[in-house]
Amino acid sequence: MLAAAETDYVKNRLWDVTSVQRPKGGFEVAHLKAIHRHIFQDVYEWAGRTRDERVKLSDGTIASEPVLRKVHGEPFMQGPLIADTLERIAGKLRDDESYLRGLSREEFSNRAAVFVVDLNGVHPFREGNGRTQRVFISELAQEAGHKLDFSCVTRERMIQASITGNEKNDPAMMQRLFNEISDPVRVAALGNRNRERTIHC
Repeated sequence: MLAAAETDYVKNRLWDVTSVQRPKGGFEVAHLKAIHRHIFQDVYEWAGRTRDERVKLSDGTIASEPVLRKVHGEPFMQGPLIADTLERIAGKLRDDESYLRGLSREEFSNRAAVFVVDLNGVHPFREGNGRTQRVFISELAQEAGHKLDFSCVTRERMIQASITGNEKNDPAMMQRLFNEISDPVRVAALGNRNRERTIHC
């Protein structure tokens, strides 16, 4: 029941982030958290709070989830490391990568994919990491003069690219994915082939 409610609420909030109602920010950690808060505000009391943060819920209990892992998968980053690592990733994006601006489509895709792999390895939120990352990186792409179309990506492919990046420290699969979804010709071909199996944000 919660999953069904989440789908409906989140679908509406994801429409918001394509409009003037989207959270504003400068692609820092606060911007990432604002996107998560906006998308999941109708579902989770801890929306916008990373899983290492202690959050007092409406029933008085304190929620914190410093350890998180997928079923049969490797654990994601330990809670105490999340805040500093997010700041380091955001700092690299700002200082070393100049927000990925001024790059060719291929260069942008390759570097953006590595950024997403790094961010996914942190998995800062209890739920909704993928959707938050896709909104964040899509906005970053737009600011850099590119477009990423995740609507043609199958859920299975996105999961495998994420697992390979996190557990094998290999961004190649994610880089191929990003190169394809930034190419209008490939997007059209993928969209026709994967119409019934694309990810649902």
